[in-house]
Amino acid sequence: MYIRGVSDDVTFGALAVPSRRQLLQALRAAAAPVDAAALAAVTGLHPNTVRFHLDVLIRTGFVRESSARQGRRGRPRTLYEAATAEAQDTGYALLATVLVDHLDQTEGGDAARNAGRAWAYRLRPNPADRPDGMQDTAGTVAALFTELGFRPTVITAGGDTQITLHACPFWSLAEDHPGIVCAVHLGLLQGLVEQGSQAAIEARLTPFVRPRQCQADLVTAAGRTGR
Repeated sequence: MYIRGVSDDVTFGALAVPSRRQLLQALRAAAAPVDAAALAAVTGLHPNTVRFHLDVLIRTGFVRESSARQGRRGRPRTLYEAATAEAQDTGYALLATVLVDHLDQTEGGDAARNAGRAWAYRLRPNPADRPDGMQDTAGTVAALFTELGFRPTVITAGGDTQITLHACPFWSLAEDHPGIVCAVHLGLLQGLVEQGSQAAIEARLTPFVRPRQCQADLVTAAGRTGR
C-alpha cells in the first residue's frame, strides 16, 4: 500500500521552493518539451539543481519526462514538459455565485459536469502521447487538485486509488449548491482521467464523506468487477 500524507513535503512542498515554480513556469511557457540544459540556460540555475528539482516535480505529477534519440548512436536525450497548464484563480466570486445560482435553478447538473470536463482540457491541453497508467494518472490528478487548493491525500491499494480532498476552495458555493459545484468537480476529475489515462480507469467522486471532505476514487476494470 502506498500512502501520501497531508504533511508530506514531497506532495505539498513541491511548489514551496521558488526554483521549482520557476522551472514549472518555464516548461509551461515552452512551445515543446525541453532538456535540462535548456532549462538551466533559461532559469540561470545549475544543471544539477535543475535535475534535482525536476525529479521532485515529476514525482508529484507536475512534470513528465520522455526520451528522444538524436541519432543512431549515443544515449537518448531526456526531455521535460509540464503535465498541466497553470490553474488560475480569477477571483470573480460574484460571477461564480450568479452562474451557479442559475444552473441550480435550471437543473444544470449535466451542464456543470460538461463545464468541468472543459476545464480539465484547459488545464491539461497536451496529454501524454501514450496512455498513462494508474500511478501516473493519480499523480496528475493529485498535482492538479493540490494546486487548486483541495489538499488531497492519496492511498493506492489493489490497483485502485482513493484520493481524499481535505479542503474545497469553493466550499461556500458547494455548501449551498452541491449539485452544481460538485458536478463541476466530477467533470474536472473525469476529464483529467479521460484526457490522459487508459480507458480502463473510471473516475468517481463522493461529496461530503465527512464534514468539508470529499473523496475521489480511480477504479480499474478489475476493481469494478470485484464490487
